[in-house]
Formats: sequence, C-alpha cells, structure tokens
Amino acid sequence: MELETGGPWLALAVICERVIEDKEGKLHLIGILDRLVFTASGESAPEKMPPTAVQVTAVISLKSGFAKGRYTVGLRPVNPSGVQAPTLTVPVLLEGDDRGANVILGVNAQLSEEGLYWFDVLLEQRVVSRIPLRVLYQHASYGPRPTA
Repeated sequence: MELETGGPWLALAVICERVIEDKEGKLHLIGILDRLVFTASGESAPEKMPPTAVQVTAVISLKSGFAKGRYTVGLRPVNPSGVQAPTLTVPVLLEGDDRGANVILGVNAQLSEEGLYWFDVLLEQRVVSRIPLRVLYQHASYGPRPTA
C-alpha cells in the first residue's frame, strides 16, 4: 500500500510577514499573506506599479512518514509573466514517522508588475505545492470633482 511506504508529506506551505520559532520548536506564523496591495496617490503617482521591494517569509513544513535521510527543499518564485527566479534551496534531514523538518526562508523580492506570483515548493527538484501571492496596485488621483 502506497501510504505504508510514502513520504515525506507536505504539512504546511505559506508566505507570511514573519515567523517566530520558540525554544520548544513551535512555529508562530504572523500575518499569513496571499495578497499585497500597494497604493499611490497624488499628481506624481505613476499610473503603472513601480518596482517595489518586499520582504516576506516562506514557511515549509514536512513530515517524514516512511522517508528517512537527506533531502533538498526548494522555493522557486515565478512572476505573473511566467518568468522564474532562481530557486532557493535548503538541505533537510528527515528521521521518519512523525518527525519532520521546518524550512523558514526570508524572501527579498523586487516586484515589478501586478498579478499573481507563484512560489513553487520543490522536494528533490519536483514541484509538490505552489503558494500564491496576488499583487495589486491602486492608483488614486485627486483632481477636480465632477459637478452634478
């Protein structure tokens, strides 16, 4: 039976503002994100979204199942145009059963367009999940109000 030989298993894959790992190994995820909204206003505000730097944290949690040994976990950003950024990789050691590994990656990204960004979660170079992050740009211009 597949479940008697399977693993590792993906337990969690999210983008958040930050994460705290306490001394007992518990993760505290703060501000889980699936959408970022940038707003500009005023006469000099650009019509299109300017390149914007963001700092977020990706959290990937695996449970071993029957898997034991060293594995490589990766996170590959893909912009709305489909362009892939370099994959961030981290080695993990899995000890089997309910033991697992938490991967916490700081992501510093330069967002240059609106749309749906994906973060592919890879295990041994195979996509096992995708984390979405929608980026919106709102341009508010202040001009004369229409008369009634």
